[in-house]
Amino acid sequence: MRPTTRAQLLSALLLLCAAAPVAASKHSSAECREGGEFIRNATLSRDNGLPREAFLNHLIADLSMIRGLPESVRWFARDEADEALLVRHAERVYDRHASPEENEKAFLAECFGAVKQSKLAP
Repeated sequence: MRPTTRAQLLSALLLLCAAAPVAASKHSSAECREGGEFIRNATLSRDNGLPREAFLNHLIADLSMIRGLPESVRWFARDEADEALLVRHAERVYDRHASPEENEKAFLAECFGAVKQSKLAP
């Protein structure tokens, strides 16, 4: 993978972390779409030759750094469950070799399912 592509991926993750604050553990439709885009871009990184270990190591390091930020500015990864969702889908990118669209769709289905469940909860 070209260094600029790797840097762009990291920059995109950091920019997403600076998104407007929202209530913890409840993701908006926009956040789910942004997360899906992240997973789609992870697939493109894989397709451009970024090894699994390198991608996951960067993601985990970024998530660790993000934990040091106030919860209100963490974008998607506000708690361990959010982190686990991102990591799980990033691992699937490398384990299943589906298309970018298929990986994004799988992430969106799980994220939107969680959004729907949180709206149904009393």
